[in-house]
Amino acid sequence: MPENVNTSALSIGDSESIEADDNRQTMIKVDHVSMIFNMASEQLNSLKEYAIKIARRELFFEGFTALDDISFEVKKGDVFGIIGTNGSGKSTLLKIIAGVLEPTEGACEINGNIAPLIELGAGFDTELSARENIYLNGALLGYSKKFIDDHFDEIVEFAEIEKFLDMPLKNYSSGMVARIAFAIATVIVPEILVVDEVLSVGDFMFQKKCEDRINELIEKYGVTVLIVSHSNAQIERMCNKAIWIEKGHVRMSGDATMLCHMYGGLGGRTGTKEAEQRVFDALRETLKSSSPAPQFHRVYGENSDSTNVKLALKGYRDHHADTVIITSGTSHINAIMGNSLGGALEAPVVSTKPDALSEAVERLLFDYKPNKIFTIDCGKCATRALEALDDLPWDPAIHHFANEGDVWSMSNEIFQYGFDKGYWSNQAAFVRFDNNPESLVASPYLYRKACPIFAAFNDQNIDPARFAGFLQKSNVNEVLCFGNVPADAKCLDSVLMSNNINVRRFAAETPFETCLAIASWIIESPEDELEPYNLCIASLSLAQWPELLACGCYSAHHPSALLLQDSTSLDSIAACLDFIEEHKERISSVLAIGNHLGPNDGEMRILCNQLT
Repeated sequence: MPENVNTSALSIGDSESIEADDNRQTMIKVDHVSMIFNMASEQLNSLKEYAIKIARRELFFEGFTALDDISFEVKKGDVFGIIGTNGSGKSTLLKIIAGVLEPTEGACEINGNIAPLIELGAGFDTELSARENIYLNGALLGYSKKFIDDHFDEIVEFAEIEKFLDMPLKNYSSGMVARIAFAIATVIVPEILVVDEVLSVGDFMFQKKCEDRINELIEKYGVTVLIVSHSNAQIERMCNKAIWIEKGHVRMSGDATMLCHMYGGLGGRTGTKEAEQRVFDALRETLKSSSPAPQFHRVYGENSDSTNVKLALKGYRDHHADTVIITSGTSHINAIMGNSLGGALEAPVVSTKPDALSEAVERLLFDYKPNKIFTIDCGKCATRALEALDDLPWDPAIHHFANEGDVWSMSNEIFQYGFDKGYWSNQAAFVRFDNNPESLVASPYLYRKACPIFAAFNDQNIDPARFAGFLQKSNVNEVLCFGNVPADAKCLDSVLMSNNINVRRFAAETPFETCLAIASWIIESPEDELEPYNLCIASLSLAQWPELLACGCYSAHHPSALLLQDSTSLDSIAACLDFIEEHKERISSVLAIGNHLGPNDGEMRILCNQLT
């Protein structure tokens, strides 16, 4: 178990008082159950090796804790759900409840006859027919031959295998085998029904049939049901109570609907105890809050190019763009350079695919019919896209900036072009090739201020004196450095400052922390004290970066800061909560970018609630 994972149980509301007022019979009581599996510390390839190691006392085992101190009760008539990510111990827990496994510690008390729907099809003989397997499996479940005779037709009808009764089971699909197993297991009316992912067997219609059968047992006979499912919607739909298990530990228990909302936003995420407490406290407040949600929007398209174009258009909805900048979505640092040029030209910056001009970009071009089109690093990365520009029915002036293997040279070329035209402000940015997240977060500022970007490879040595002289001639008096500090940083800083060029660095221990610092700096800018900010939120994941290239041009007409959060980490979400809490007086609305790649609705709900 990772040290940074909080293992304390969190409950929704006062669970002890709820149980105290519930006089119904307890059907299942799980009392401080732990399960530890012993695993060999090395791989053995034969029984002989195993015996030798045992004899020499050289075989050692490592303990794997599948369940750690699990406690809960299921009352008569409850439909109780168990949720959690893969490997969290859900199925192990069900096997303990069903009597298949004995816990290492603790006890499990069952009051009533139990029908476990676990590992459907186990015990079937594939050489026998379906007819023979019905009797065989029924006997394993404790049914008499007379009982099977009396219910045979019912089983066959439910499983929908009338035409295949005498066919060997080895010719059946896995879904058909599961149908038979489900039909046999549910032919009786148990007091307790334990269901482990069986509602996912077969096709959609049969899944619905299985669910209807379970609902019948619940509603008609008052059967107590324990369900494990990966479907959040299914647990919420069928269950009144639930428990959330994460990495063998109870994370939360209580009302199923509330718990599913929590799991939907934060399932599978870990962090420090402090971060987890911060996030879950905020989530509880969100679920209890009756106040109206703050203004919230989401921008997403069919793909990254489409999302990028939609974001750009939100910035230029009421503005005609005579110039459009097209970048390759596969070369991020080069594409980010488009923001400085876009800000200077008041032009939307959009990305395109390497093999063609995307439909979204094509529609934008035909809507605006720009007189000028700039492309950045589309030569080698998006050749076909460039070819498509030559076929446009009007005759725009097209200017190409190409990276011929040296990102530093291309950034200088873009700068020189803008300098000759008098485009740039008195600030410039300097980034290294791998500092894409930091550069993306800075892009709203770089766009709005028409701040040129100088980029260099990570191991590329920059001549500080030559660079300083170049900047002096250009009237640049401040350099903004984003991301990790290179080895030559001190020398570069010293030379620049000796030439009256101020250096402002944004570099923390991690890219996420650096992104937070940049976003704070942007939103606290004294030049925009009267401006309310839009807060754009996206993922730190590389997969989403192409969707974010238009954040700069969106910010042109909607002053914005961009937060990139690590959605796998509760520490990151907690830090975002703190950021919003600190700056909420300056934030007017929240914009989530992306659909599947971006932050989910559960995350956004708790983040937005910080603004109320």
